[in-house]
Amino acid sequence: MTTPTPRSAAPSDVRRVELVEAAMAALDDVDSLPLGEQADRLSEAQSVLAAVLNNDPGVSQLGIPGMGR
Repeated sequence: MTTPTPRSAAPSDVRRVELVEAAMAALDDVDSLPLGEQADRLSEAQSVLAAVLNNDPGVSQLGIPGMGR
């Protein structure tokens, strides 16, 4: 078993905010990528944002095996 880190011990609402920030940061340079990679990044961001908006319980636990993606 791994030792919890401050990030993994954060409340779910804080973790969800971090996920939204990370999803948006991943789109910073999307316009300079090839079309296929743009689509992949946009799809990934859309999946994360939809899960956060829908209060998907697995979205705040993406790093845990068997949860989320």
